[in-house]
Amino acid sequence: MKSAIVLAGGHSSRFGGMDKSLLRIGNKTMVECMIDNLSGIVDEIIIAVSEVEQGERIISTIGRASIAYDSIVGFGPIAGILAGMKSAKSEYVATVACDMPFVDPDVVELLFSLAEGHDGAVPKWADGNFEPLHAVYRRESMMIECERAIQRGENTIMAPLRALNVRYVPIEEDIQKIDAKLRTFVNVNTPDELEEVSI
Repeated sequence: MKSAIVLAGGHSSRFGGMDKSLLRIGNKTMVECMIDNLSGIVDEIIIAVSEVEQGERIISTIGRASIAYDSIVGFGPIAGILAGMKSAKSEYVATVACDMPFVDPDVVELLFSLAEGHDGAVPKWADGNFEPLHAVYRRESMMIECERAIQRGENTIMAPLRALNVRYVPIEEDIQKIDAKLRTFVNVNTPDELEEVSI
């Protein structure tokens, strides 16, 4: 069994506080794009949100959905990942941000395969930067380290990874062979970027 968490709990300040997960690309919301892209390769998709009202909006827009509520304020994606992991049923769980609407299922499949025997598989750029919100983690290990990071007061997504046996996956060497234009990492952060990808 495979699970995926779609992280949808951000504040979207550059969109005037609008729920970014429900912004539309063509005739689909961003969260629907994520579900469509992931549903063929995972058995369950959990949408991690920051508040009950957001969960209700998502359900009313897209119909039935598995929602995990982030109950810890001020820890951003770590809290969302922890909430989603607590709901997930599989040993390994893909974690993706809802503002990456072109996530490539073949890339996610690769990360699942490379995570085996490790605590996770995280894409890494040649310049040393990472894509920790487009990764696969071992559920139990990631939950433990997210909880420890929160107890330490650390809210950066890399905080739990420092204690994990993570396999870092070279993007330009491995992932670009599957997704030549690397659209899987396209991130929609501003209204201009949304307009650009909607064309």
